[in-house]
Amino acid sequence: MANKEDLDLDVEQGGKSKTNMLIIILIVVILAVGGGVAAMFLFSGDDSDGKDAHKTDESAHAAPAHAIYFPLRPTFIINFEDTSKARYVQLDLSVMSNDQHAIDLVQEHSPVIRNNIITILSSQKYEILNTREGKEKLRVQLLNSINRTIAAEVSHSPQPEHKTDDSEDAAVPHTTGQNYIKAVYFTSLVMQ
Repeated sequence: MANKEDLDLDVEQGGKSKTNMLIIILIVVILAVGGGVAAMFLFSGDDSDGKDAHKTDESAHAAPAHAIYFPLRPTFIINFEDTSKARYVQLDLSVMSNDQHAIDLVQEHSPVIRNNIITILSSQKYEILNTREGKEKLRVQLLNSINRTIAAEVSHSPQPEHKTDDSEDAAVPHTTGQNYIKAVYFTSLVMQ
């Protein structure tokens, strides 16, 4: 037979487990109600006159498009003509635009674009291209040439002469017409 102390102990433990269970249920109910109220505030928004929804649509349309990169393949390998030593440049280029149509135009007119790039590269001087400023000037010249080529091919008009001299205006970005390509990047540049 169980003595009285064992029965009292069982009753106390049963009472504690019921109390613990009641506390857990109460916490779950409070969290559920609090979560429901929070969800109501988050998802309802203040659409009293509908202006906020219109602003959201405008901001989605005004967001800039993501950058699209396209490598110009194969690698350009050009000899420098103005040196007594045999020197060359090996160059990998990628172009960047925010418009897939511009990338498609680069692919479509790549023979003309590559020809113009080779012409520009072959006119470079090793001593100038070996400097940071020379590389930046070449990058700008290539960007301008690609945009002029695309514009000329799109409009089917004759292409203006390329500037290959070292004048200051050759380093100024081309601003007339549409800039299809936003940037030209050297992904590999080896000079020997």
